[in-house]
Amino acid sequence: MKPILKLFPLLGISVMLFSCSQRVSPYQDGTTYDISFKHDGTVKATLHKIKGGFNLTVKGTGRTKSYEDATKTPWHYISKRIIDLKVNEGITTIGNYLFYSLSSVKGCLLPSTITAIGRDGFNENHELYSMSGDGITNACDATIYFYQEEMPEESGKYWHYKNGVPTAWTTLRMLFIGNSFTYYYDIPKLVEGLGKSLNEMIQVDYVVKGSTTLSTHANHTSETGVKVQNFLNGTDDYKYVVLQEQSTTPYTNYNNFKNGASSLANDVKSTQKNCKVILYSTWGYKEAADSQSQTIPELEETIRNNYIKCANEVNNIDDVNFVGPAFSKIFTDYQNISLYHTDNKHPSKYGAYLSACVHILSMIKDINIDETDFFGTKPGTYVNTVDPGAQSPTDFGDGIDETTARTLIEVAKDTVTRYTINIDDGSDE
Repeated sequence: MKPILKLFPLLGISVMLFSCSQRVSPYQDGTTYDISFKHDGTVKATLHKIKGGFNLTVKGTGRTKSYEDATKTPWHYISKRIIDLKVNEGITTIGNYLFYSLSSVKGCLLPSTITAIGRDGFNENHELYSMSGDGITNACDATIYFYQEEMPEESGKYWHYKNGVPTAWTTLRMLFIGNSFTYYYDIPKLVEGLGKSLNEMIQVDYVVKGSTTLSTHANHTSETGVKVQNFLNGTDDYKYVVLQEQSTTPYTNYNNFKNGASSLANDVKSTQKNCKVILYSTWGYKEAADSQSQTIPELEETIRNNYIKCANEVNNIDDVNFVGPAFSKIFTDYQNISLYHTDNKHPSKYGAYLSACVHILSMIKDINIDETDFFGTKPGTYVNTVDPGAQSPTDFGDGIDETTARTLIEVAKDTVTRYTINIDDGSDE
């Protein structure tokens, strides 16, 4: 009998293990919680399994429950796995600490019925998009934006739908640093005009001077270097800083190019909160190509490869805007479009427009440039490129014809898709 008696503890352990293996997780698809203020089932929250985690959907009418702290919410132990939150119409208040622990949720669309948010109902990193007016009583530190479809004058207070997604109206700031390949026909202001025509709150600043190298711009005591520092020290909100080197320096003095770009990139990263440093890969032109015994497209490829090389060798450079390859494509396949000014070197208004298209498509990835009605400058339309701070030529007259503009846009789109700084996958060819 002794062997039989010894089996009982083992059987008990087996039953316990089996029981544990059959226990249903409290966090699974379809799990529903009563979070109504009076615990009467009028407001419920349901977990839904989605790719990468869970969605939490709140439905019902009236007030939600408040909690003593975030650890008391029923989903606290999987709060980091909740990546999406939906609050339906009918909910009137968000209780204390209700969604505070949802650190993986970045934003939430608030229904028009919401009138109050309790203490720390959301956390300080949440972005809330309100469908109601600005009369919400708010006791949390989350940022609330209020719905306005038309572009407002004030940044950081309103939101709108962009490609079907709630998006805050915030000013996108850019700084261009370069020379005549940037200032001819005021390319930065063309970028701004394109952005505004596509419902982007955008502000583009620039520091430009003819023939100036990046190493001169990087010198804090030079004329343009002082201006660069004034811009960088005057704000920390630039999202993009675009660096354009003197046209021949990338291949005649690569080390000077690299050092200047590196120094400026370091200055940008040390002064801006969240900014990408972009190199502006320029084009070939006849005089320089002849001096190198190359065709214009061959010279452009030489320039491009050195921009790619610099972007890969300098840690603080994030990307390249490939204007040069777009020029080569038009030069080769659309010879009826004159990209060059009368000196056969600088951009014409068509070349400037092509450059602006490549820049804005490269930096604002979700922009739908096909919807633009901006084909240059007309008085009072989006932006006036006759800027007192710009250098000539700047006059776009009545703009360029739409047919040509659409061709330039298509080439810019194809260029941005095809070219990359990744030198290992061959996609820059």
